[in-house]
Amino acid sequence: DDTHIGPNFYNMPGIDYINALGAGASFDTKSIVEALVQAERASAESQIQRKMAVSESKISGLGAAVSILDILKQGAELLNDARDFNTLDIQNTSQGAIIAAATNNARAGTNSISVTSLAKEQRTISGGFDTDTETLNSGSAISIDITVNGTTQTLSLESANLASIATEINNADLGVNAEVINTGTGSGSYRLQLVGEEGSSNAFSISSDFTGLSFSTLQNASDAQLNVNGVDFVRSSNQISDIIQGVTLNLAGTTTQTETISINRDTSQAKENILAFVAMYNEATTEFKTLTDSETDGPLRGDTIFRSIVTELRSIMISESSTPGENIRSLSAMGISIDRYGQLTFDEAKLDVALNDNYDDVIKIFSANVNDQSRFNDDPAGLAGDIKSLIERVTASDGYLTTAETTLSERNSSYEQELKDLDERMEKVEERYNRQFLAMQTIIQEMNSTKESLIASFENLPFSNRKD
Repeated sequence: DDTHIGPNFYNMPGIDYINALGAGASFDTKSIVEALVQAERASAESQIQRKMAVSESKISGLGAAVSILDILKQGAELLNDARDFNTLDIQNTSQGAIIAAATNNARAGTNSISVTSLAKEQRTISGGFDTDTETLNSGSAISIDITVNGTTQTLSLESANLASIATEINNADLGVNAEVINTGTGSGSYRLQLVGEEGSSNAFSISSDFTGLSFSTLQNASDAQLNVNGVDFVRSSNQISDIIQGVTLNLAGTTTQTETISINRDTSQAKENILAFVAMYNEATTEFKTLTDSETDGPLRGDTIFRSIVTELRSIMISESSTPGENIRSLSAMGISIDRYGQLTFDEAKLDVALNDNYDDVIKIFSANVNDQSRFNDDPAGLAGDIKSLIERVTASDGYLTTAETTLSERNSSYEQELKDLDERMEKVEERYNRQFLAMQTIIQEMNSTKESLIASFENLPFSNRKD
């Protein structure tokens, strides 16, 4: 109680509370002040620190969840594109005369092939000139007629030279490329070379009203001729993709005998990727249980949104694919099922049958038979595509796992500020207690002084009974 303290007591400058406390009292007022302040601090500080601990635990849990999901996404990325299943083994006996490349819709089987001739482009060259800038026809206009596929186009040039003629032909976009070459043979080494496109239908003719500009053909345009599986084919290009399903043939030379191109479906890589994905999902499921387990105080035990994400992942895995095949519509149909512990198990024999007999269905249920899917596309993406899309959605910068972590970090920053505010408040409380106890000690000192003065006065009275 400060009621007996003078009004200027609290304004006294330069008071050393630490040394002054306890100076005139019979008890340790400094320790009492510290105990009172700590008692007042403890409850508020404990609540703040408890809230910080919960937030930090959940932040850690969210970070672990993102890491686990990222690993699972990597497993999905092994299977979410149709090209991930494009594991064909091609055996080719042609030794470079025929180069074969297969796509994922190639038909497995053996093909016999022989090449009689290659498709060629027409090559025509002019007579020689000393330079490519020499003005032709004494500077008078030159007319050039070029006929391609029965259509003739006339080009007229003023003050023409080889370089300007080449430019004019190329700009006309006739399917004929013109370039000036230097043969390096001395006089008349500059010539105008014209190159058409492959195939006999792309043959062309060229003439000029300037007699000094003449042309001769070095190579005639011709078609490729080949026999595939006993059938004769003629094509205007050496790149052929419409004879053997899913296979592009690049003809590089003729053959002297019938060659064999065998296409075998190799499912071993797809099987390995599927089993890896199953293992990653099982590992993720175990980690998710740890994060959400109430009995062990999992950091995400009360997070209903995260639980719904885990539930959605499980639903995608055990339900029919968003893009089912004709015979294989889900993982269970290919020997992969879920046990009572939430773990995926597989029947290897049944999986092998699915891969060997219904490979196209397997491709479809995992990838929707498309490539490069985006999470922003609402089309069904197949099992692996849907898993990848879900994970990308919840871990994106605007996804739940990221925004929740950001919110918790901001909340912890506010808790840290609360602790700073509490420290400042406790400093004021400590100062108040110090002032009060110092005031009390001042009163005690005054009372002790009065007591001693009274005793001395009484002892000095003439009627005192004190004996000398």
